[in-house]
Amino acid sequence: MDEALKAKILDELEHHHVMTLATIRPDGFPQATTVNYVHDDLTLYFAANAGSQKAGNIKLNNKVSAAIASEAQNIFELRGLSLSGLAERIVDEQEAQRWSLALFRTLPQSRRLVPADPKDLAVFAITPVAISLIDYASGFGKTYLLELPKMWPAPRGGTSS
Repeated sequence: MDEALKAKILDELEHHHVMTLATIRPDGFPQATTVNYVHDDLTLYFAANAGSQKAGNIKLNNKVSAAIASEAQNIFELRGLSLSGLAERIVDEQEAQRWSLALFRTLPQSRRLVPADPKDLAVFAITPVAISLIDYASGFGKTYLLELPKMWPAPRGGTSS
């Protein structure tokens, strides 16, 4: 793995906490929504209402894409990430609570969006397969690709798709 590129990607993940998440609807069309996230290394975590369209989409097809960037006044300063990966719902209650608390600590304003019944909150982990760093400071349209080992993650002890 290219450690210098990984460090740049981790820096981008650390400086942003909003991503556009694309899931696949039952009719085969993509659906993009905006969600807050936190990360641990290259794994991203987000929460959604368990009855939401995105949660249902992931249950049917856990392949997702995400885009992370902030607005740049100068196009040549644009920097962000695009990634593809696998999303899994965290079913272990302690692990799910740990990541939902991490989200709320990082983004306290998101607490007001929590469903009244904690069972209605679904927490997901995204394990990336490939991440592209977009860095226009290096040249217009310049991207750097980090492909992760092609290990389709086996369900972890606390997750399920």
